[in-house]
Amino acid sequence: MKDYKLSAQAIVMMSGSSAGTQPKYYDNGYWYKTNNNGYEGLSEYLVSLLLSCSNVDSYVTYEECKVNGRSGCRSKNFLNKSETYISFQRLYDMYKGGNLTEDIMLYNEVRDRINYVKDFIFEYTEYDITNYLSQILTLDYVTLNTDRHFHNLGIIANKDTGEFYAAPVFDNGDALLSNYEVFPLDYDIEENIERAYSEPFSSNHGIQAKEAGFGLKIDYDMLNSKLEKEPESRAIKVLKHQLILLKDILY
Repeated sequence: MKDYKLSAQAIVMMSGSSAGTQPKYYDNGYWYKTNNNGYEGLSEYLVSLLLSCSNVDSYVTYEECKVNGRSGCRSKNFLNKSETYISFQRLYDMYKGGNLTEDIMLYNEVRDRINYVKDFIFEYTEYDITNYLSQILTLDYVTLNTDRHFHNLGIIANKDTGEFYAAPVFDNGDALLSNYEVFPLDYDIEENIERAYSEPFSSNHGIQAKEAGFGLKIDYDMLNSKLEKEPESRAIKVLKHQLILLKDILY
C-alpha cells in the first residue's frame, strides 16, 4: 500500500468528532482522506470496485493508501476547469432556502419525498435525476451506506455549454459497516447489518431504494473474480453477504 507524503499546505479542511480529527488534502489534482472511525478508505475502494462491474457509467475510483503514515484513500478530482459541482442542498439554498432534509419530511410517504427532490432539480436545471437516484440508492442498499445526504448528492454545471448532468457517484466511506463506533467488532455481521440505517429519504435502505426504483445492475462473474483477489476483511464479508441477499434485484 503506497504511503503519500503531503505537506500541511495541502490540507483543505479538517472535520472532527469525539473519535478524532480527519484531515482532507488536495494536491496536484488528487483528493486524499484519512480514516477516522474505522476502514473508510477500504470501503471507498471496494465500492468503486463494485461500480466497475456495474451499469453505472460515472463514478469516482478510489485507491486505498496511506497518507502521511495514516490509512485512508486517494481519488482524482472529477471536475474539469469548466465544471462546478452543485450539491442538492446548495441548489436548494440558491432558489428556495431552508434545510432540504427537513423540508422533505413534511411528506409522509417516501415516494413523495423523492418526487419532491426530483421535481425541484428538474424545475431549476431541466435535468432528470431519476436514473441517478435509482442507481445510487440501490447502491446504498447493497453497501449499507449510512452517510448519503444532500451534500454528496449533486449535479455538475458546465459553464461553457450551460448543461447540467449528474455528478459521479462518490463518498462511500461510511458503507460496509466501516464505522467501528456505530458497528462494533464484538457484534456479529448480522447484528450490525440490522443496526444499519439509511439517508436521506428514509432510515430503511430497502424502502428508499424500492421507491426510487432498483436501478443498479451488477456483473456478478466479473465482480466475484475481482473480489477473490482481495484479502479477507469484514468489509469483504459484508459485501458478499449483501450481494447474495440482493442478487434477485441486482443480477
